Formats: sequence, C-alpha cells, structure tokens
Amino acid sequence: MYFKYLLIFCSLIFPSKIFAYSFDQKTSDKEITKFYDFSKMPNYYPHKYNTTKKAAIIENETLKITIEPGMRGSSSDVKYQRTERAELGFRTPINGTTYYSFKFRTPKEGFKTVDEKFEEVRTMIAQFKSIPDRGGAQPAMAVHIDNYGRAYCTHFIKKDTPKKYKRYRAYSLYDLFKIDLADGEWHKIEMTYRPSNTKGYCKIVIDGKTILEKKKLDNIPFKKIKAVKPRIGIYRDNLNYSQIVYFDDLTIKFTPE
Repeated sequence: MYFKYLLIFCSLIFPSKIFAYSFDQKTSDKEITKFYDFSKMPNYYPHKYNTTKKAAIIENETLKITIEPGMRGSSSDVKYQRTERAELGFRTPINGTTYYSFKFRTPKEGFKTVDEKFEEVRTMIAQFKSIPDRGGAQPAMAVHIDNYGRAYCTHFIKKDTPKKYKRYRAYSLYDLFKIDLADGEWHKIEMTYRPSNTKGYCKIVIDGKTILEKKKLDNIPFKKIKAVKPRIGIYRDNLNYSQIVYFDDLTIKFTPE
C-alpha cells in the first residue's frame, strides 16, 4: 500500500512521462508492448461512423470482421460514395519504431476480391496511417489481399501534399513468394515502421519471408505528426457483396530511438 502512495506522490512531482508508458502518448522513453489474443474485444480507435462496431465480433477467441456493402466509416467514404471500411485502429508514439504483428486468414473457401466485371478491386487488410490524417494522405505502408496479395512502402516526395509520393511495391505475392493470403489458412504478417523525414524505415514480413524492406525513407505525409496509427480490418472500393476475414494474436511493440 505504501508503494502505491509513493508512486502517486512521485507522479505529482516528476514529469509524467517517467511513470506513464501508454500508447496514447506522443513520445515515450520506454519500450511498450501489448498483446491481444482476442478472447475479448480490445479497445480501439474507430472511424467517425464506427462501422467496426457492427462488423467486428469475437468468435472462438478470434476477431471476425464482416464488411457489407455501404459500410462507410469515414467522412470521405460518405462524401464520395466510393469506398467502404471496417477497421480497428490503434496508436503508438512517434519517436521510435512500431512493430505490428498478427495472424490473418480468410474463410476456408469462396473468398473473392473482384467486381461484377471480374476486375480486381482494392481490398486492404492492414495499414499504417498517422495523425493528422487528412487531404488524401496515403498509408506509410500497407498489405492488400486483392491481386493475389500485394504490399507497399511509401516515400513522400512533397511535404504537406500527401498525393505526391512514390511507392515501393511487391505485387502478386503468390507469384513472387508462393503466398496465397486467400487460401483459408492462417498467415503471420509482421509490419515494422519508423517515421522520419530522412531515416524512415519500412519492413513487411509474411510467413517468415521478407516481402519488402526499405530504409532512409521520408515516410511522414506532413511536416509534423502527433501519433502513429496502425490498423487492421478491411478497407475496400465498393463491392456489391460481403467479405469475411479473421485476425488473431495481435502484438504491438514500440521501441524508442
């Protein structure tokens, strides 16, 4: 009991960052790790219209997300009527590296990412964004399940003009690595991100195979950011049918520089 009171007393005297090691902080001088086994729904940051509340459930201690036509979670989804999403967002400090690892699978059979013309439709399952998130800011990195699986790291060319960017891509993961993300089996996806104007780092590993690794990136879309926001779920262009995906064993680890 005395120790408890001592901590409270010290937290009033010394800077709060010494005692509060939370992902909600802008910066942290300590390593922070959280693990979610999806035995229950974790706390997450929803989009403005929180389509995730309807789309996400816990089933057999895994996260099940069912996205339906018309699930427009953000203001841009509603404004332009072109995209749909249901994602769980988290946040980490900006002064270090965030490691983001999880298991992913589709239903055992019948998963598709094509429209009525049999053309592939963008279907993202994980991404790193930042705060602020405005003006068409692109993800710093992402993994998609469309086009037989793909991934990319982003290098921003012109500051505060988020649409000016270059992408380093791995296209058709099945052809390149014999990885089929839509085969109904569990796949381990690992994403590592360090935000910087000059020393940005991006690494994507799937099933133990390094898909992409890029260094010395400018991977911040604006001059300053307040937080890193990794997400899992589905973000897609319009489709006229539902999709179901599963996630499990999510690890988020922040390491300060």
